Amino acid sequence: MEKFDIIRLLSDENRYNIFMKLLEYDGLCVSEIEQLVGIKQANASKHIRKFKDLGILEFKREKNMIRYSIRESFLDEHMDLIKYLMI
Repeated sequence: MEKFDIIRLLSDENRYNIFMKLLEYDGLCVSEIEQLVGIKQANASKHIRKFKDLGILEFKREKNMIRYSIRESFLDEHMDLIKYLMI
């Protein structure tokens, strides 16, 4: 994955906010993202798909919900870029 792809993904304000919330919390479901970021569920799902398509997220099914979190390998690989974007 190219750094440009990550920057382009996070250039959207909602995706940036989702990313920051996923860093802050240890896994979130779509409805929690919806509430924390203040967007509709359909939009949250659409943005989550973009993260998944780039391989940034991992997920775990808990009963009837899916919890998303940022892959540890992604964090390890791109920590310098993440720190820069958090400024």
